[in-house]
Amino acid sequence: MTHLLLPTDFSDHSLNACTYALALFGDTAQHITLVHSYMDPLPGYAAMVDMTSALYAASVEGLADFAERLGDLQGAGNAVISQKVIYGPLAGGLADLARMKAANLIVMGTLGASGSAVFGSNASAVAKASHVPVLIVPKDARFKGLKRILFADDHKSVEPVALGLMVELARQHGAEILVGHVLRDAEEGPDPRIIAAYDAALSDVKFRYVDAEGDDVALALSDLAERENTDMVVALHRHTGLLESLFHGSVAKQLAMQSRTPLLVLEH
Repeated sequence: MTHLLLPTDFSDHSLNACTYALALFGDTAQHITLVHSYMDPLPGYAAMVDMTSALYAASVEGLADFAERLGDLQGAGNAVISQKVIYGPLAGGLADLARMKAANLIVMGTLGASGSAVFGSNASAVAKASHVPVLIVPKDARFKGLKRILFADDHKSVEPVALGLMVELARQHGAEILVGHVLRDAEEGPDPRIIAAYDAALSDVKFRYVDAEGDDVALALSDLAERENTDMVVALHRHTGLLESLFHGSVAKQLAMQSRTPLLVLEH
C-alpha cells in the first residue's frame, strides 16, 4: 500500500503533480492525503485573530474544492482521498505529517521560476526537511510512461534500502535505470567495489552505467538526462552539494534543466 502526501496551493501546476502521481503509481496509490498550509499574515497581533480564522476557513473550502477536482481525474477512483489543513511553514508541517501518517512519499508540483532556483524554494525546503522520499514535478511534466530513470551516482557508497522506491518503480514500469556519474577528470576510473554493490542492488531490474564530464555536476547531469532522453532524475538526500546546486543554481542551470523531467529525492 502506498500513501502519498500531496501538498497543494490549489493551482493548476499542483493539480498537474497530482495527475502525474496517479499515472505513475496507478492502483498502488491506495491512500492520498491532500495538504494545504497557511500562516498568519502578521503573527502575534491580536487584531489578526479574525483574519486567521478567515484564512483557515478559506483553506478548508479551497482544499475541498481541490479534492473534488482531483476526484474527477482518471485513476483517482481507486484511492482513498483525505484532506488536511496545517498551520505553519509547509516543509516542517509536511515532515511532521509524514511521520504521523506513515506516508511513503511526498509529491509536489513547482513552477521552478522564482529567482534562480530550478525547482523552486518550497520544493527545496521540503526535500531538505523530509524524512521520506520527495517527488518534485515541474509544471511542464506530463506522464508518458517511465522508460529510463537517471540516478545521480556520487561513487561513494551504495545503499540498497534507500534505492528501494526507485527499483520498485523501475520494476513496475519495466524501466531501465541509468547509473550516471559525472567525471571531474577524464582519467577517473570506477571503483570495483561500488560497481559490485550496484550490480547486487539493481540485480532485479534492467540497468547500465553512463557518464558525463564536467566541473558543474548539476549541469552535466542535465546534459546527460537530455542525451539519454530520461523520464526521471533521482538523487539521494545525502548528496547535499548536488541538491544545493539544483535548487539554487545559476540561470544557466535553470535553462539547462529540462522543465519536463521530475526529480525524485530519496532518503538515505
